[in-house]
Amino acid sequence: MAAIAGMSCNHVANVFGDVMAPAATMILFTLGGLTFPIMAFLLCEGYRHTSSIRRYATRLALFAVAAEVPWFLLWGPSLNVLFTLLIGLGLLWARDHLRGRGAYGLVIVAGVAASWLCDWAIAGPLMIVFFHRVREQPRGVLKVMAAFGAVFGIPQLISVWGAGLGAAGGLPPAIQWGALGYYTLGFALATFLMTTYNGQRGPSLKWFFYAYYPAHLLVLWIIAQFV
Repeated sequence: MAAIAGMSCNHVANVFGDVMAPAATMILFTLGGLTFPIMAFLLCEGYRHTSSIRRYATRLALFAVAAEVPWFLLWGPSLNVLFTLLIGLGLLWARDHLRGRGAYGLVIVAGVAASWLCDWAIAGPLMIVFFHRVREQPRGVLKVMAAFGAVFGIPQLISVWGAGLGAAGGLPPAIQWGALGYYTLGFALATFLMTTYNGQRGPSLKWFFYAYYPAHLLVLWIIAQFV
């Protein structure tokens, strides 16, 4: 539920950030930082517990294709995050079933290459693989999130600092600060939720999430035509 809420906030900020109040833009972008880490974490949980990897991958693929139309209308020629999750799922399967075989290297190379076209690019599948690798470590999630927070947060902090000194231009300050909040406060909130996870499944939101993703993108595109 937190991932869905954060995703909605992030997409609203991306689509309407230039016409919203700066404070609202910053808050929405910051909450967006909840989204992908939780998606990646839950994909690993789904991989561990699913009764059929084939059906899991098929669901992701079908809804990724369905969501690509509104995604393209909003952001142009790239692949949406469900494709990122699908690639991550494929890498987990390859790691557990093909390692040591000749095809393993080809699958990894193909997955990494394809991920460059997707939302979150190569970082998305890498986060998924790292979450899977540290799943038994007491502070594994914390370490992964700290690493990714540093990799993305420090350059964004430098960018915000440079913009404040007049050394960098481009994006409006509200979006710059919102992106910093995304990788700091947003990631911190996601880390808190993941590290307090008790390993038990709550109410199933599987089909709601799959349907919500393309539906909310389409709604945002329609609204954007009138704004």
